[in-house]
Amino acid sequence: MKNQMLDRPHSLRQSMAWLHTWGGLMACWALFAIFLTGTICLFEGPITQWMKPERTERMIGHDGDYSSGRAVAFAQNELAKVARGAHYWTIGLPNEDDPDVRIYWLANSRREGLRLDPVNGARIPPGADRRTEGGYHFITFHHEFHSGVVGSWIVGFLAMAMLTALVSGIIIHKRIFKDFFTFRPSKGKRSWLDAHNVAGVLTLPFQVMIAYTGLTLVYSLYMPAAILTNYPSKDAYSADLLQKPAHREESGIAAPVMPLDRLLPVAEARLKQEISLIHVEHPGDSMASAFVYGPEPSALKQLAPGRGLIHFDAVTGAMLDVRLPEMPRGGLAQLTQEVLSALHEATFGGIIIKWLYFVAGIAGTVMIGSGAILFEVKRCQRALGEFGGATPRVYRLIEILNIAAITGLAIACIGYFWANRLIEADIAGRADLEVRAFFMLWILGLVHAAARPRRKAWIEQLAGIAMLCLLLPVLNAVTTGDHVIAQIGRGDWRNAGVELVAIAFGLTAIGMIGKIRTKKTLSPSELRPVRMQAVK
Repeated sequence: MKNQMLDRPHSLRQSMAWLHTWGGLMACWALFAIFLTGTICLFEGPITQWMKPERTERMIGHDGDYSSGRAVAFAQNELAKVARGAHYWTIGLPNEDDPDVRIYWLANSRREGLRLDPVNGARIPPGADRRTEGGYHFITFHHEFHSGVVGSWIVGFLAMAMLTALVSGIIIHKRIFKDFFTFRPSKGKRSWLDAHNVAGVLTLPFQVMIAYTGLTLVYSLYMPAAILTNYPSKDAYSADLLQKPAHREESGIAAPVMPLDRLLPVAEARLKQEISLIHVEHPGDSMASAFVYGPEPSALKQLAPGRGLIHFDAVTGAMLDVRLPEMPRGGLAQLTQEVLSALHEATFGGIIIKWLYFVAGIAGTVMIGSGAILFEVKRCQRALGEFGGATPRVYRLIEILNIAAITGLAIACIGYFWANRLIEADIAGRADLEVRAFFMLWILGLVHAAARPRRKAWIEQLAGIAMLCLLLPVLNAVTTGDHVIAQIGRGDWRNAGVELVAIAFGLTAIGMIGKIRTKKTLSPSELRPVRMQAVK
């Protein structure tokens, strides 16, 4: 009997339908994980703040008597005590995500750091904040699956697969405009098809943009030949592209660093921006340099990059180089790449854009997940015997992977927040333990999906999601004494938002349980494969 999965399609639409179905299936589980974690990491800052409740306590305790100049003076005094002979100093000023002054230095090939109270300059004990990856865990997973360069290559391949699935999906759509307005609830396969189409068509421009711009983030990794042919290294290429001033070598002649707080009003007047960071190279040497930076791009709410930078002589205060916000360096190619990066990471437009991206990201996640479920549900109604006698086992594997990739991953994500509160705050290596808890929960979701019947596995994992999401505010109140009502009362919408979104997802999971309980369908793995004529 001819294997129908491998039958050669006879037209462009049939070819694209085959590619969309099977190509999409092979990539959908990993793409679902990329999209879900990418959507979550839009709010990396609030998530990290929620996962460091001690930092929230300090933010509440600040009396507001803050001066950036005084904070820089505190930082310089501390660095002069603890970082003599260091290769560099870095001073990070408080921002929306972090209320502390951060100081770092490099000495004897070791990077060290401290935190200071911005109001009085007192040291904040190293154990004051629990160690956690916070929201950055989702960023690392989204970009590289916590696997470094190898993970970046895998994600790049999957981005190409998604673009292929989107283009093939457009080609096979006869009624792409009509599908935008069509949703038939409680219709089994038709409902999943409508959900897939509506989610895809509604956010189609966003999905294409996000997949394409994701590839441009690390263009030098995917296409390094042009750079390495013309430059000895990527660092040399970057220095030439951005027209950085020549590096100043140490002279060996001792000279004190001038009071850095005096540079702030000069830099702010020239850049017309608040200063967020000061970096000093070769402190204590007569050739010391001070680099004074404007706000992070995400704080500027601009699509085009606009972070200013002034290079000072750190001994005399002479201005050596200026990069104004409206004059990005690197030419149109670099400007284009930075704009594409801003489009992908939503570092423009403020909170409204982030929420629009969040909604579109959820729609994209629904599109991918519903596509995987649609494949499974369609096989409940017609078993094609694509894999011969192995077809039931293959479909059972697809069922397991669907459950583990969708609800199993969701349990891992919300379980990561629970791990943050349940793992002791001062235990060694706790940040790694939280990430391990994420992966262990995901593996448990896979094992559970394999051990339970399909319908029960969906219901039980959705129940787990609902319980973990709805009880997260209770867990926070019990472990920290803070709660969502108090957060709203003091205007702390960053922490409150994390818990309110968790509640919303918990209620959604309950609604999905109700839908599943009203439907009784066979599992495709329970169907006996039969030969069917190809539908023309």
